Amino acid sequence: MRINPSEYLYNASPEELEAIRTKPGITSDGKSFDWYVQEEVRRGRLRRECIRPDVLGLNRPLEIFRAVRKTNLIKPWPALDDADTYCPAHWADLAIGCGACGFRCRACFLTLTHRIKCDPSCPVVYENVEDYQVATRLWLMMPDRRNLGMGIDSNDSLLYEGVTGHVRRLAPLFASPKTNPQGCKLVLLTKSTNMRYLEKVPPENILTTFSLNPEAVADLWEGKFSDGTRVTPTIAERLNASLRAQEMGFEVRWRIDPVIPCEGWQDIYATFLSAAVRDGHKPTRITLGTYRETQPALRAFSRLWGLPAMEWEPSGLEHDGAHYHLPKHQRMEIYSHLLSTIRAAWYGVGAPVVALCKEPRDLRRELGLDHNMCNCG
Repeated sequence: MRINPSEYLYNASPEELEAIRTKPGITSDGKSFDWYVQEEVRRGRLRRECIRPDVLGLNRPLEIFRAVRKTNLIKPWPALDDADTYCPAHWADLAIGCGACGFRCRACFLTLTHRIKCDPSCPVVYENVEDYQVATRLWLMMPDRRNLGMGIDSNDSLLYEGVTGHVRRLAPLFASPKTNPQGCKLVLLTKSTNMRYLEKVPPENILTTFSLNPEAVADLWEGKFSDGTRVTPTIAERLNASLRAQEMGFEVRWRIDPVIPCEGWQDIYATFLSAAVRDGHKPTRITLGTYRETQPALRAFSRLWGLPAMEWEPSGLEHDGAHYHLPKHQRMEIYSHLLSTIRAAWYGVGAPVVALCKEPRDLRRELGLDHNMCNCG
């Protein structure tokens, strides 16, 4: 399948561009913080495009950079089980983009990982989509991991589906034993609501994961435009998309990450989860994670890219495993409470498997969750 650019490009007015663009800060030597990105544009390695809001499933357009990726279209990540921050070597990742996905979440680790090389408000989306289809077909015949992520470590799996069509191209490969003899799964992870693109997609071996939080919590850290409007769809809209995926026959999983222990968090999460059960949600797994940073410089880089500060300020972060986390006793309290809340909410109707993300083995062991049933497995 081919997607005509005229179907997704948007001719934004100067006023609209002003509203959706961030204003990067200045480096120590007086350059604009996006100097590297602008140099890549000048050299012709990146091409800016503005995408229609209805294609994205959003209320405003977003800008992306288009480029061609020539090597390592599939990244074998993670390489090994990590004893310090347990991450099972279940999955490889289809590198469909580069940098944070464009939702501008202010706690996104990709902002720090790519530093000055990728603008979190204008991600790189690779346009040689046929090459990814060929690479996936070859990978499925001799997979080096159990599952393949749809850019889950480099983009949002469905935000740009109307631009690239990746899932619609690849899903038939995963559904057929002939092209997927090992029964590998395609893992999607999204904050979008774009299930409409999957209406004719075979659901076999596709794991649709929705990144969720109570609305009051999401508003504390998810991306915002300069006028305070959230970039991401509302939680209610994402929950509706989760129900739609369930009705379409996809296996549905949830990521509640990061859990933010704001004032009254216990009641906020309890209300959120009990309402989900009443509305008929049946995720097979819920993976939890608390706020963490690979380095404390994350918030500094977010600020220099022009992202607004979070409305919740983490304090007392401690180095534990490969990340800076909230103190261990606080994380234990959070996970214990949510584990009990989830099991109580779904009691009698089939409680989902509960797992943790990027936590050391000793903490998992103490909680009785030292297993490899996390989202990417």
